[in-house]
Amino acid sequence: MVKKEYICDKGKRSSIIIEDLTVEIKEGATFVLGFAGIGLIGPIVANTLIEQLTDVKEIGFITSEYLPPISVFYAGVLKHPFRLLYSQQHNLIIGICEVPFQIPTAYNDLSKTICNWALSEDVKAKEIVIFQGIPQRGIIDEYPVYYAAEEIMMDHLEKFGITKVEKGIIVGPEATVLNEALTNRLAAYALFTPVLEIPTPEGAASILEVLNKMYELTIDTTSLIEQGKEIKAKMLELAQKAQQYQQQQQLPGTGKEYTGYFQ
Repeated sequence: MVKKEYICDKGKRSSIIIEDLTVEIKEGATFVLGFAGIGLIGPIVANTLIEQLTDVKEIGFITSEYLPPISVFYAGVLKHPFRLLYSQQHNLIIGICEVPFQIPTAYNDLSKTICNWALSEDVKAKEIVIFQGIPQRGIIDEYPVYYAAEEIMMDHLEKFGITKVEKGIIVGPEATVLNEALTNRLAAYALFTPVLEIPTPEGAASILEVLNKMYELTIDTTSLIEQGKEIKAKMLELAQKAQQYQQQQQLPGTGKEYTGYFQ
């Protein structure tokens, strides 16, 4: 199989391998990047796009010396943990990273490689978007979507009813990709939504609804919302069991020793 490898002079420990050279990426593509951050918003959004865009094709993967020693597989089939896919119909490049990187110094190297490829003659992408969760405690009832963007993109994003975040910080690989984009021709923006410290599919559903409007997609988010409801129900059940356990522990004079409650 003929492959093409992209190595950036400034990101020497990472590279992009394109395995399917028959796929031609149209100029002006949007690069959607889903990293494994808190709430797993990025991978959930990316996986849903991959599952529902009918023409999406896997074109290659990103490799790095900094990737942790973790493999992933679906239905018994091994997959690279950081994959690249493309939808020609919607001119969307989808990057999905399902494992966290081991050390923060990996991010700068990685972001340079990603942006270098996105701006190469074979791609000529227009913009890059990342997702990040806003950590919340307890049950979340609403999942509004916020944005932070380069100034040239703000008017465009406002048209879709997204509220800007006035002030804050972005951390992790998402931050280094955005910072790198600020130094080159890629337009960059981030979408935020509240998340729990566990997978938060409802937050991903809210972001996908925004992407539907922005890129004229028809992604169905019903199943994600149902998954979110199931997670909430399980959380509530666990909280109730924990409360019952604490109450029983406080009962005086029972003569019983409690060694565990959950099954």
